[in-house]
This record gives sequence, C-alpha cells and structure tokens, in this order.
Amino acid sequence: MRKSLEMQQTTDAVLTTQYDVAIVGAGPYGLATAAHLSEQGLNVIVFGKPMQLWREHMPQGMLLRSFWWATNISDPKKQHGLEQFCQMSDRRLIDPLARETVIDYGLWFYQQAVPNTDQTYVRTIEHQENSFTLTLEDKRTITCKAVVMAPGLSYYVHRPSEYSHLSPEVLSHTGDHNSFERFAGKSVVIIGGGQSALETAALANESGVNVQLITRSPLIWIQGDAAFPEQRPFLERVRYPKAGIAPGWFNWRLEHFPYLFQSLPRARKDRILSGKGSYGPMGSSWLKPRVIGQVDLHELQRVEQIRERDNGVEVTLSNHKVLNADHIILGTGYRVDINRLPMLHANLLPRIKTYRDAPILSSSFEASVPGLYFIGFTSVLSCGPFYRFVVGTDAAARQVTRAVSRRLLLTSKRRG
Repeated sequence: MRKSLEMQQTTDAVLTTQYDVAIVGAGPYGLATAAHLSEQGLNVIVFGKPMQLWREHMPQGMLLRSFWWATNISDPKKQHGLEQFCQMSDRRLIDPLARETVIDYGLWFYQQAVPNTDQTYVRTIEHQENSFTLTLEDKRTITCKAVVMAPGLSYYVHRPSEYSHLSPEVLSHTGDHNSFERFAGKSVVIIGGGQSALETAALANESGVNVQLITRSPLIWIQGDAAFPEQRPFLERVRYPKAGIAPGWFNWRLEHFPYLFQSLPRARKDRILSGKGSYGPMGSSWLKPRVIGQVDLHELQRVEQIRERDNGVEVTLSNHKVLNADHIILGTGYRVDINRLPMLHANLLPRIKTYRDAPILSSSFEASVPGLYFIGFTSVLSCGPFYRFVVGTDAAARQVTRAVSRRLLLTSKRRG
C-alpha cells in the first residue's frame, strides 16, 4: 500500500543516494514527467511539495479559465486523468473548474502515479562530468545522471521596478495570496487587467474588501460560456477547431505539433510570443458580472506616482486622480529568470546559455548543460507558449522521457 501524503515527510528513510533522474518541482509538469520516466523503469525521485503553488499561492474560491478536459496531468497509460479522479471521488465535472478540485486531483495523481518522492527542498544542484549532485536542505546528498527542473511560478513573480520603494506591509503580488480575509474592511488597490488581477478583484470584493482596480488598457473579456459547447455549427468548427487552450487554428497547431515552435528562428519566435502567443490580459466571461459594477474601476489609467504614508499608500493616476488605500496588490504576472532559482549552484548557473534570462533549450527541453532539462513555464521562450498550460504536460513529459531514456542508454553502452 502506498504511503499517505502525511506519511511522506522529509524524515522518510532514503534507501539509496543514487538515482537515474531527479525532478525538482512537484506541480503538474514535474508529476507528469515523473510518471512517464518511472514507467520506463528508471529510478526517479521527485523533490518538492506536491501542488504547492496551487495550495499556497492561488486563492481559495478561484475558478480555472481552462476547460476541465484540458486540465489532465499526463500519465503514460492514461489511467489517472481528471475524469477518472472525479468518478472515483463522486464529483461532478463542470466548467469552470474549482481550484480545490484541481488540488485534490493533483494530490491523488501524486499518490497514484508517482512512486518515489521526497518533500525536502533542494539547496544546491552541481554538475561534474556526467553526473549531478543535489544537496538537500537537511544536508543529505544524492547523485543522478539527469535533472529535470520544473520550478513553480512563485520563483518568477514580476514586480516592476517602479514599485520597489514600497515596503512589504503595503505591497504584494496576486501570487502572494490564497485568501483575502485579512483585508476585510480595508481599501486595496489592484493593478492589472489579466485573469489573475480580475479574479483577485472579484474574490477580494466578495471577502468584504473595498477594491479599486487600475488597468492601463481596456478590459478584454473572453467570449463564450465557461464550458466548451457539445454541439457547434459546422462553419464555426472549421473556423475555430477545438483546442485545449482555446478554440482556434493557432492553438490547434500548438497542440498537434507541440515541438515545431522550438525549430523556428529566434525572430519568429519572438513575434509569436509578443503576438498571438502572448495570451495578453483578458478575463473569463463569468468574471465580468463579478467585477463590472462591483468594484471601483479606473480603466485606461497609468500609475504616475505612489507614496507610502503612515496609514497606507497614496496613488496618483494619469488623470491626476489621487487614490488612498491600505494596500496595493500587483497583478503584473510572471517573468522567467533562472538567476532567481536559488538551487542552481554558482558554478552551474553561468554554464546555462540563456536568452532574456530564460534557458536556451533543445527540442527535447535540454539546456546547454548535458542532462539538465527545463519544463513548464521556464521553457516557453524556447519551446513555445503551449507549455504555459497544464494541457502541455503530455507533450513535455513524453519528449523529456524519450530524451532521458536515450541519453541513459547511450551512457550505459559507452561504459559497457
């Protein structure tokens, strides 16, 4: 019988200090890749707390913008999908999907499909010749032949420099909160117009917070219902084919040719990532009635000046209006910067070739250091916007598994 989640703590005995592969990160990408690699008979270990980002950095009551059928964590035999979990736990599959359902599903997947885990954090990762050494927070060390990095978004929180003079008492990011009760009865300014900022505004308002929302651009609302329609007119199906990210040929191509993006010239990648692949600020249709008319909206306004006062902050907008609030929450998104991954040793980090602080990866998600792979959000600049979403776990896990298996086989032959 598998250990329960509670039993799998850092005090678990580690039977060996040598593995084929170590995966750093236990979110959907890390868990999916572990399931695929383990199926190949490799000795794999996952470090991290399962679904930690979802449990600690996403707010209670949050609903997913993605369709439920695009939220499956990939496993090689397709035995541990969201539909199987909901059937087993007697839950209804309905869009928009609740954050709590995704967390419970991820923990179930972790217990069912990932055989070897350790919730200890990795302190440092070093590389010597053909192997890696990982030193853990409890000072244990392990060695492995390949490392798969699947870090969570919390490492990449983007706080624009113009807010750097503010203290943590008056400034935070949407990724810092899993509830808003501590702001009840207070005034909070939220800056941003994307899904995260809009949902934060809605949830905070519903928690008794006086919300003022500032957006530089007009709010854009996604058309259509939360659930994908079972029946669509033929012409609509031709113009907007079904895809996990959202209907449309661009998203359909990303999903059906998931490794094509990596082969494109850098200039074309950049055009895609700043255009259709940017998935710029917009909000789900079901959020609109929870925001419009419910919170104080300052649309098409820029923040010109912010002053921290004894009783909070004073915000001056481009229309010269002055807002007073107790706190500011930034909905300014995330930016990859591997310099912010503290576990990458100072001798390893400079050897990883980068572009705009993101690792330059091959079509198999491998960095310039042989045997080091990056998946999920970290891989987007090299491998495409598809990997911003849970629906990309299948393509990433399969490709990394093929590459790692091939690498270990070649290494074994050379030694033989």
